[in-house]
Amino acid sequence: MKLSRLFLSLLAISFAACGNNDMPVPNPVPEPPVASSERTVLVYVAADNNLSDFSVYDLQEMKEGSKGLNDNQNLIVYVDKDDDNNPYFARVKDGKFVDSTSVSETPTSDPAVFEEALRYAREKYPAKSYGLVLWGHATGWLIRNDSITYARNRAYAIDQSVSPISWMNIPSMARAIKNGMNGEKLAFIFGDCCTLCTVEVAYELRNVTDYVIGSPAEIPDHGANYSNFSNLFDTSSTFYKKIIDQYWDEYIEQFKNNIYRYYFLDFGDLAGYSQPLIAVRTSELDNLAAATAKLLNTITDKLKPTGTLDVSNVIFYAVNNGLMNNYDMYKMLKENTDEADFNEWVPAFEKAVPYYRLSPRWFVSKSTLPVFKKNMPSFDEISSDCRVLSMFFPGNQYNNISPSLNTTIQNLQWNGPIGWQQYGW
Repeated sequence: MKLSRLFLSLLAISFAACGNNDMPVPNPVPEPPVASSERTVLVYVAADNNLSDFSVYDLQEMKEGSKGLNDNQNLIVYVDKDDDNNPYFARVKDGKFVDSTSVSETPTSDPAVFEEALRYAREKYPAKSYGLVLWGHATGWLIRNDSITYARNRAYAIDQSVSPISWMNIPSMARAIKNGMNGEKLAFIFGDCCTLCTVEVAYELRNVTDYVIGSPAEIPDHGANYSNFSNLFDTSSTFYKKIIDQYWDEYIEQFKNNIYRYYFLDFGDLAGYSQPLIAVRTSELDNLAAATAKLLNTITDKLKPTGTLDVSNVIFYAVNNGLMNNYDMYKMLKENTDEADFNEWVPAFEKAVPYYRLSPRWFVSKSTLPVFKKNMPSFDEISSDCRVLSMFFPGNQYNNISPSLNTTIQNLQWNGPIGWQQYGW
């Protein structure tokens, strides 16, 4: 396919003006669009991969759900599927696509494409607030070089239309959002994708969104139910609760009615369970980082490569290269620190995490099941002290991954206050 980094639909936008002497104005600042709606939500459908068929169902759900939106609520989709059609923009309104605009074939994992999608939604559908839904595959904070060249350990939006296959790193995502939104913060980023809600990802995105909402664990292929997504347009102070509760309730039903499709270890064992979900308030993350750094400094010896950090009774939410990671941050720190020091840390965590819903079990892909069977503690027994937000803790077992997760974690902004290198990593 022919690749282009510019959307054809945006070529008509001029970013330079001429004066009386026909001299170009250097680096003109575009006027901000006039907000005429309450909220615009962009759903970035990165489906040029094995999720392409599921996007068809979700787009149909969006059409159905759009019937409940009013004229001041803009649902915009950017869709790139694994088919012969070019990607396109559309507004979903009154049960159909309107204002459809086809663009040149470009990888959805390219940060430049992502940036232009956000700019398109903001400029064409200006609103008082904006939301972003990340639809597709994701792997949390995992990172290699900050480019789009394929690497297994990547973050979001795998795209199979290019060779080599590409992903987008979270630092690149944050820069793209900042540029595409012209510095304006999103009201929320909702991850309809796996393992988005790690503290490292949320911290990386803290300057471009007010809330990060999603799960630190795998999300089943069905994803969100878009037939009723009015909560994405809720502007109340606790809108995130409604988003999480709706998703939670959906998977109570999904796990009960699809026992052979979604299961933990044995068919039917997810009945009565759902997905661990969380909302992170980004304005509190700098305080959480400072409090966490202080708490970690009380267990310096445990954190070293020769240390004795106890992970035996801590839930992990994800697996990478056959190794457990995305440990529950709250539980890990409670298990390994003195009670008084931990209790001093708790208020910072609670301010940063205004809402969560834990499930002692959740769906995992079949490829990770052997790891769970062999190494996993009993979630039902130890989950009472878990709070869903996950955090990576270096360990010698990660040194055999190339590149080592112990060093790549240091590319994230979270490492600034935490400083894993001071513990010998």
